[in-house]
Amino acid sequence: MKRIWEIIRNIFSAILHGELMMRLHLDKYFLHIAWTFFLIWMLIWTGYKAEGTMAKVEKGKAALADMKIYHAQKTVQLVSMGRISTLERLLQEKESEVGLPEKPADRITK
Repeated sequence: MKRIWEIIRNIFSAILHGELMMRLHLDKYFLHIAWTFFLIWMLIWTGYKAEGTMAKVEKGKAALADMKIYHAQKTVQLVSMGRISTLERLLQEKESEVGLPEKPADRITK
């Protein structure tokens, strides 16, 4: 048991002093280890960015679906108001002073 604690203490000491790779004779593979760490980090980062982009796309799709519904409703309303008689009737029901023009619009020139 004493030997195990000595090994653990030795490993912990090596980690604190930055000698673990040299004690395990991995110093000649440092560039490979650093490159592998970098590639794994890039993989995680690109996955995170892709996830964020997909979330934005889903929000955009939901907003687009809502806008399509709104557009369809407005199209139906516009088609139903396509006749001048219907517009006149609606304006009279609302007791609006606005009405159809009695004469053509005048042009204002400089």
